[in-house]
Amino acid sequence: MAKSNRAETAARAAQLRAEAARKDRQRTQVIAAVVAVVVVVIAVVVGITIANRPAPAPAASGGAAALQKLETLPATLLDSAPAPSPSQAPAKLNGGTPLKDGAKTKVLYVGAEFCPFCAMERWAMIGALSRFGSFTGLTDTTSSSSDVHPDTPTFSFKDAKYTSDYVSFDAVETQDRNNKPLQTLEGENLALFQKFNPEGGIPWVSYGGTHATNGATVDANVFDGKTYDQIIAGISDPKSDVGKTVLPAINMLTAQICAQTDNQPANVCKSSGVVTASVLLKR
Repeated sequence: MAKSNRAETAARAAQLRAEAARKDRQRTQVIAAVVAVVVVVIAVVVGITIANRPAPAPAASGGAAALQKLETLPATLLDSAPAPSPSQAPAKLNGGTPLKDGAKTKVLYVGAEFCPFCAMERWAMIGALSRFGSFTGLTDTTSSSSDVHPDTPTFSFKDAKYTSDYVSFDAVETQDRNNKPLQTLEGENLALFQKFNPEGGIPWVSYGGTHATNGATVDANVFDGKTYDQIIAGISDPKSDVGKTVLPAINMLTAQICAQTDNQPANVCKSSGVVTASVLLKR
């Protein structure tokens, strides 16, 4: 009987130990499950926080930084530029009549995004027109990769808007950089272009309907292989190869516009760089 009690006691003890071990396993499993749920919840919260966090502002690209500087060139820099050459002066259009948009003289640009000479000329045009008003919507682009002076850094006028108290600006980019149709030249702009530029060369820019440039007014060779940063650095240095051609072109185009705005604004049109350039205007 004593042996039977001992056996029963041992069996009972073993049963209790097994039951305790089973409960320990259950507690461990519950704790693991709770931890897993907490981890998932934390992950979800972190994910939502990251997703809703405002994206950092993108750093200014080379083109954006160059454009900002081009639109705000100091008057002292432009006045220190070499005098323009006669070849940079817009030609007089025989039979041309003043072209205006309301009371404002109208500048018409006809070009294309693939065109390397258009790419170069836009640097001078933006520099000059920014002295009379301001642009929005200018976009970075490069000229065609398969044309001469490939991939010249520039800005497209396709989506640009120009605001000025003195000048109206109308730009038509006829093709994109892959030579596909982009914008249509029509109406009085088309009539003017066909009358005075029957061969259709670009860039072609009419200044007030009485004067025009056909082709770039800057030295094409100085742009080869340069980045946005290198071009604007050159423009900012009147002794550099880029500065020696772009800064005089800006003054020359400014002088031509001033001749059609009755020399307004005076602070621009009476600056020494513009006065020097005005000597070369075709009367």
